[in-house]
Amino acid sequence: MRERKTLSLLIIVINIIGVICLIDFAIPYLTHNTTIANPNAMLPVEAWDGAGMTLTFGFIPLLAVNILNFIFVKAEQKFIRFLYFAPSVICLIIVISYWITSLA
Repeated sequence: MRERKTLSLLIIVINIIGVICLIDFAIPYLTHNTTIANPNAMLPVEAWDGAGMTLTFGFIPLLAVNILNFIFVKAEQKFIRFLYFAPSVICLIIVISYWITSLA
């Protein structure tokens, strides 16, 4: 019983970290921040472009943590458990928007 609570707490903490990273990278993308953080880099990118690419790479780990959260963290209502997938759905929408924008 104690191991399950520890595992549940660990998954919740990882999910919170994922949501914080999602917010951190979604803000420059959604505001279309065009500043270049490293102009002397080999491949300088604008902030929104780098954030979109980072969200693309981070979607699969975020989805995996949300699935683990759905499986191991129990909620009283079934509908509440499906809210665990909200960060993944938001990230997927942003990633699809990024790829449609960058390929157009």
